Amino acid sequence: MKNLDQLFQSFETGIRSAKADKPKEYLKSIGLDYTTLRIGFNSGQFHHRKTQELRDNYEALGLLTKSDVGVREKDMVAYTVFGRYGLIFPLMDKTGQIVNYYALRFDMATKREDYLNNIGLYPNYPHNSTKRLFITPTLMDSASLLQSKALDQREAVLALHNGKLLPQHLEAIETLNDLEEIIIIKY
Repeated sequence: MKNLDQLFQSFETGIRSAKADKPKEYLKSIGLDYTTLRIGFNSGQFHHRKTQELRDNYEALGLLTKSDVGVREKDMVAYTVFGRYGLIFPLMDKTGQIVNYYALRFDMATKREDYLNNIGLYPNYPHNSTKRLFITPTLMDSASLLQSKALDQREAVLALHNGKLLPQHLEAIETLNDLEEIIIIKY
């Protein structure tokens, strides 16, 4: 059974593919580097040529939704794919496991941003010796701050979830034994 960690590895491979020119160009245009940040690319084909058991697993994880779109063969099932043709960013639980994805579908008439679910933190739970914590309104703001290399060794960043402070944010903050300052970035 594949989990979100294993699948994300295939997304990281996908962004490095020679065919992933558009995602790489988009990342370059917004100043993010997939070689230094954990960013993947979901072409929407991770379930192709897989067993039904694996597809059922992806459906249980929320990555696939059965669709009533017609398909060529009788026995085939069409699916809507979470984050299809989008950049994928992982959200972590307190053990460092990927428990959620943020998808940025950049190649649409209107960009679309979606979370797979409401758990996990980006980029991860801060180390408990963090002294200064930056809280950003969006995941992309946190990624930009990470990319800037402006954070010192005992500084960390957390992205709000769709602009909201969730219980897992508070839980993470409460574990910061050496916390001296929280800086909330707004626009």
